[in-house]
Amino acid sequence: MMCAFGSVSHGFTPVGPRACARPQGAFASVLASAIASVGAVTGGASADLVGSYTVGSGASASFLQFQFGNANSYLYEVRYDGALFGDDLLAIVAAAQPGFFSYQVQGFSFGDVLVGVAIGADGDTGFGTPPDYLDYWHYWTKDQGGAAWTESFIGFGDRAVSDGSWDGWVFNSASAPAAVPAPGALALLAFAGVARRRAR
Repeated sequence: MMCAFGSVSHGFTPVGPRACARPQGAFASVLASAIASVGAVTGGASADLVGSYTVGSGASASFLQFQFGNANSYLYEVRYDGALFGDDLLAIVAAAQPGFFSYQVQGFSFGDVLVGVAIGADGDTGFGTPPDYLDYWHYWTKDQGGAAWTESFIGFGDRAVSDGSWDGWVFNSASAPAAVPAPGALALLAFAGVARRRAR
């Protein structure tokens, strides 16, 4: 079952004459916590987060981040029980979002390679062509959300994921995945928006 956190596009932008009024009471506390959480995770530059979704079920959660060549990013919280590998996370997402999420893998003697991903209207496929050989899905990992990304030296089929781990995929760039708000921070921002509207 898929549960959508909702779409976030280009960050939180105040609109209208009352939008910049100083928050009061409980709303001020919630908003301050949300902004602090986002700042702690993003650490500055952020990607254009098109959508954030929770899929699967279980006590453990790992995160998948996809950044397309046009800088659109998608974040998945994948819930599960038991031992899984990086390729299992992709399979769970594809099973939860048929017609919305798809991916293509090419097998080699050394392992499988992710060559194509399509999410909604975004899609990129490549295997590294001259002259710069960047047009492929670069694989990055980190053990926890606050850690730094490291480029993976093992394939996603051999990468054992764990509760709180992150797998990042970036197309056509040698840079690490851009920072995006953690799912908990997104939920706080959504709640803060609702609380603000009710306070009016």
